[in-house]
Amino acid sequence: MMKIITDKLTALKKIKLSKLHLILIALGLLVLLGTISAIYLQKRQQGFLREGSGQPQGWGQRPGGAQDLGEPPSTSLKPRWSGSIPKPPKEKITYYKGIWGATWIYPEEHSNLKPEPEKYRGWGVNIINISPGFEINKNGEVRYPLDFPTYEDMDARIGEIAEMFYKEDIYLAMTIQVHYKEEFVRGAEWGGETAYIPKEKTQIPGYFKNFDNIVVDMAKIAQKYHLELFSPLGEPENVFYDPKLASDWSQQVLPKVKKYYKGKVYYKGDLHKGEGDNMNFRGYDVLGIMPHPAELAYNFKALREKVVINMDKGLAWAKRDGVNEVVVAEHGYEGGGKMWPAENFDILLEESSKRLNGIFLSDPFPTVLKTKQGEQIISVMKRWFSSK
Repeated sequence: MMKIITDKLTALKKIKLSKLHLILIALGLLVLLGTISAIYLQKRQQGFLREGSGQPQGWGQRPGGAQDLGEPPSTSLKPRWSGSIPKPPKEKITYYKGIWGATWIYPEEHSNLKPEPEKYRGWGVNIINISPGFEINKNGEVRYPLDFPTYEDMDARIGEIAEMFYKEDIYLAMTIQVHYKEEFVRGAEWGGETAYIPKEKTQIPGYFKNFDNIVVDMAKIAQKYHLELFSPLGEPENVFYDPKLASDWSQQVLPKVKKYYKGKVYYKGDLHKGEGDNMNFRGYDVLGIMPHPAELAYNFKALREKVVINMDKGLAWAKRDGVNEVVVAEHGYEGGGKMWPAENFDILLEESSKRLNGIFLSDPFPTVLKTKQGEQIISVMKRWFSSK
């Protein structure tokens, strides 16, 4: 910097200027260069520049890890959980009596749900599936969720939840979700609605490269906190809009996961349209299906017949590909804040108990729990879970 200033002054001396002019010009150059340096350092500290590229990098970037664009939201200033690594329950699972508690990973003020492990244990639940959601933009850049904007924040949150549930002898599973946002908005709110990834994006070679890094990061956390199941992506066949692409991605990401995670790798699928006929689940330990056709939800006789057919398909796919266990991946939420009726739950619980290795049910909303319907759903759940 001093050399630049000296060169400028030497050049100026060749021009006949007064000493006062020279002093003022030198001061101006110092101020200008100081301002530029300050801005540069500030940007580097905020994570908006990457060495050698000038591209956004962002908070949460780790060597070999995933990108996370945007300024840290105010929630990142909250103290992180910092307990010791909790020990999982001692009693081994022989049948998954699960709750699909996808949003429980987020703070209560955002999810409107408060995890109550003691209550779930009273229902007979032995495993909870949580689901952190990441965002991907049009360029394939990925960032962590608003409440846990860095790897370290997410790591601490998973540890906190594991401690909470392990105390009640309830295991944890994790399923990764990804949501699309055309552009990332920097700022505390990270505004804008997420959406499904456009089909044309999912078919671009390399588009999910950064997301693969996210999966690896989460596999490391799943191993660290002894999670029973780990699913690299929820319903890949629906994310990719193509069973073949979903199958190819699921296979290529599998060795990356198994390098760090030594538990059961879980394909959490939907598959009720028969997509598994054209997919490969080899190498996965657990296959999750959703055998429930919504159009038959209230026609209980037809529903039972179709559910059995779909369960048998899932079992056939698992046998074909050497997958040891098949479960109902998710069941119970109708949409619009409503749950399926208790008779519907009863059918799924009965048939899964006879044919599969477990089931994950949607946790009834607090508003539903306070109703007669909620009481009936919990009664049915407890009856079947206590029988296994």
